[in-house]
This record gives sequence, C-alpha cells and structure tokens, in this order.
Amino acid sequence: MHPLLTPNAIYAALYWRADGKYHWALIVAESPVSGKKLHATNLEDPTTWRYASDEFDVSSEWKPLVILAKIGVAPQGTSCVDCLLCTIPMATPVCDSPHPFTCRIWFREAVRVLNGQGMVTCRAINALEKELTMLGDENGNSVALGRPWKLHTDVESVVL
Repeated sequence: MHPLLTPNAIYAALYWRADGKYHWALIVAESPVSGKKLHATNLEDPTTWRYASDEFDVSSEWKPLVILAKIGVAPQGTSCVDCLLCTIPMATPVCDSPHPFTCRIWFREAVRVLNGQGMVTCRAINALEKELTMLGDENGNSVALGRPWKLHTDVESVVL
C-alpha cells in the first residue's frame, strides 16, 4: 500500500539517478493517489531544457521516486500552480549563479515563486534543499534495492 496524498498539497519530489544525484520536481496532488508532476527536463534533448507537466500516480511512481515531502498547499489546485511555474525561464537566476541550469535550479526558483504567492512558506531555500537531499540520501539506497519511496509531512524548512 502506498502512502496517501493530501489533495491540493504541494510536494517536493526527488527521483533517484544513476549518477548519485536527484531529479527534482514538484507534485501537486489532485486526489489521494494522483496529481501533476511539474518539472524541468532535458530527457528528449540533453542540450535543451523544457518545462513539463506530467500525470502522476502513486502506484506507478514508486521507482525511481525516492521521497515526496509536503512543502505547501495550492488552494486553487493544480492549474493555478501550473500557470505560475510554466513561465519560469529555463536559465539560472542571478541568485543561483554561477551554477549551470538544472532541474534542481528550476526547483529552487519554483519554490521562490510559490513562496511569493503564499502557497509555500520556505524559511530558506538552501536549508530546504539541504534537508530534502538528506531525506533523499536516507532512502536512496533502499529505493535502488527495489524498496518503495517515502512520504514526509514534517519538513522543518517550511511552515505548513
């Protein structure tokens, strides 16, 4: 049995990658078992990043999903969040320079946008990234061995 999501909740999602890093995304729950995965991806062309809004279902995302961590609430649901995040440029913001653009950089900017809209209350983006990475690292090896992802609802770096 997979953990149940809270409808309209916003979750940080970390996916296991073979290089030891994570793919960073946001999930907006539409029901206890499904929602939208919002993220930046370059899978189709490694030289070009694009925004993606994909279907998410807990029964099919157990691997390589490592963790979901509740970080906010979208009172108007998925479409409102999607409309905000699809406008984020696929480039590193000045505040994250000199790091090259990646899904992690996009995630950081997405949290800032949602924070500005009151959907996420993040104390410090660096602290959130560090905490999520730690939670991912704690479960990453288990997922690599075929065990399920974990749901966290007590992230210290955000106020729910």
